Amino acid sequence: MKDYTYNRTWEDIHALLDEAERTKNQHKTATFNERLSTKQRAQHMRDYKGLQGVVYALRWVLGDPNTSRKKVITGEE
Repeated sequence: MKDYTYNRTWEDIHALLDEAERTKNQHKTATFNERLSTKQRAQHMRDYKGLQGVVYALRWVLGDPNTSRKKVITGEE
């Protein structure tokens, strides 16, 4: 078993979720910026998808009824 500290507060988890959602949305917006190269836009999309998984996981931990275990594991909406 891992040595987890379990020292995160609900406020810490909510703050991380808020930050992850804001950053995810910034990356999504950047994917539509035509001034960026295709490579840069692709990186923003990868970052967006990664943070989407983070958001799903945090929402699941917080008990969001719209976030299922399947959504966390597969990313399916």
